Amino acid sequence: MESFFEQVKTRIKRIGSVLCVGLDTVEKQIPDMLRGEDNPQLAFNRAVIDATHGLACCYKTNMAFYLAAGVKGFDALKSTIGCAHSLGVPVILDAKWGDIGHTADYYAQTAFETLEADAVTVNPYMGEEAIAPFRNYSDRGVFVLCYTSNLSRIDLQTQMVSIPDSPLSPLYKIVARKIVEWNTAGNLGAVAGATAPEELARIREIVGPSLPILCPGIGAQGGDLEEVLWAGMAAEGTLYINVSRAIINASSGADFAQAAQREAKMFVDQMQMHFAQARAVKNSTVE
Repeated sequence: MESFFEQVKTRIKRIGSVLCVGLDTVEKQIPDMLRGEDNPQLAFNRAVIDATHGLACCYKTNMAFYLAAGVKGFDALKSTIGCAHSLGVPVILDAKWGDIGHTADYYAQTAFETLEADAVTVNPYMGEEAIAPFRNYSDRGVFVLCYTSNLSRIDLQTQMVSIPDSPLSPLYKIVARKIVEWNTAGNLGAVAGATAPEELARIREIVGPSLPILCPGIGAQGGDLEEVLWAGMAAEGTLYINVSRAIINASSGADFAQAAQREAKMFVDQMQMHFAQARAVKNSTVE
C-alpha cells in the first residue's frame, strides 16, 4: 500500500495539480436546496467532491466545522473521508492536535483508525511526545504547524528564541529544524501559510527540497498563488496549496458544485501556467 505522500505524489504527476481542496463546510452556508437532506453537510461535500476530484491532489477536512454539528457532523466527517477514498483521493484531517503522549495516542487512533484519514495536522507546542504517536503510523502523513497564515501568529511564531548550541532565531525557524530532526519515519511535513511567502521560502531552505509543505491561505485569506509557488515549490509533490472558501463557497445557489469546479479549475490552470514557466526558466538556464 502506498503511503500518503506517495499517493499524493502519484496524483500530482497524473493530474498536474497541487491543489488541496478544503472542505470547511459550515452548516449555515449550505445551499437551501440541500436543507431537506438527512445530512446536509455530507450531501454538500459529496457534490463538491464529485465535481472537483479530478482537479484535487487531496482534500482537507477541518474537524471543527463537523464537531460543531454534533453527531451528524461526526458522521458527515467520516463519510466525507470515505467518499473521497472511493474516488481515489486521500484526505488530510485538519485537527491541529497537540497534547501529552498518552492523550496524543488516542488522538492518533481517532484520526487514523476511527476516521481513517490519510494525514493530520498537529501542534508542536508540547514537543516531540505530542508528535510521536502520529508519526508511528508510518504510512500516514503528519503536518506540523510551523508558520501559520493568521495575523496573530506574530504573538509567538516570530519571537526570537535562544536554545543551547544555536544562534538566536525566530521560533518558527526552530520549529522547522525540529521537524527535520523529528522526521525519523519519513512521514512528517510542515504547515506554512501562503500569506507569508518570504517566511515560506526560509522554511523551505531549512527543511530541504523533499519535505512536503501544506500551504493554506490562498483565496479568502489573500495569499498570492504565484509567489507561494516560487517560494515553496521544490521537488515534485512537495507543496500542497490548500484553498477552501474560495472554492466551496463560490456559489450559494443550486449551481454550487459547478461553481466549485470552475474555481478549482481556475486555480489549477494558474498552477499549470506557473509550472510551464518554471520549466522554461530551467531549460533556458541549462542551455
